[in-house]
Amino acid sequence: MMLRWLDQGLRFLLTALAFFSFGVGGLLLSLVVIPLLVLLPGDRAVYGRRCRRLTQQAYRLFHAYMRHARLVDYQPELVRLELPPGGCVLIANHPTLIDVTAILAKVGEAACVVKHAHFHGPLHFLMRGNWHIDGGDGGPTGGAVVVLQAVERLRAGLPVLIFPEGTRSPEGGMNRFQRGAFEIARRANVPVVPLRVTCDPPILAKEAPWYRVPVPAARLRIEQLPTLWPDQAPDSTKTWAADCEAMYRQRLPTAAPHPQGDLALAANAAA
Repeated sequence: MMLRWLDQGLRFLLTALAFFSFGVGGLLLSLVVIPLLVLLPGDRAVYGRRCRRLTQQAYRLFHAYMRHARLVDYQPELVRLELPPGGCVLIANHPTLIDVTAILAKVGEAACVVKHAHFHGPLHFLMRGNWHIDGGDGGPTGGAVVVLQAVERLRAGLPVLIFPEGTRSPEGGMNRFQRGAFEIARRANVPVVPLRVTCDPPILAKEAPWYRVPVPAARLRIEQLPTLWPDQAPDSTKTWAADCEAMYRQRLPTAAPHPQGDLALAANAAA
């Protein structure tokens, strides 16, 4: 019993150190390193690529620590993705707090729709440098701005990452898919690439405390599902979203429906 408590205490400290280091590292990147990259030669596109590559390496370092500390077993280098050439809309279910970093550690060139509060918080320069998208403040024009900015990124050849649930999944379930990601794909005429994220046992869900880390380490995995092409999709983006949600539920048998209203597109942001 004593050894068990000591192990749990050590894992608590290691988890706290992981998130503390992540926060401090993010602040250093946003307030010091990313602004200094402007001084290097190159245009806006070159600056953006440098920011995204640097951020990708930071995310990989974070996940390497989590793996070596035996907290979360995940290696982005082992994830096999075959993305179509040019821009595409990446979608994923959202079971854990670290889904965003896990995906961007693999797909470093992706832009992500980010919650308004996070976009304009201490990591603002990091968000802008990576060419992420402000999810909006819920105003009447916020959703339209998100669509326009996402289409701009897609036409520049960047994948755009969106979580159709709009927030993290409830533990053992999944929220209803919103149609914003599919509206963006339809307007830009690009495919939707679904990614299935699994974490066994589940950790860092919306209702779960950050310090609840299981023994042994949780296994986080990312799998690419069949690509969805706009010319083969239903005419209604609402139907397209519902069909895609059903596909996820077939592959996530424990993902029971979760009551959720038709939120605005601006809520399509990483939680």
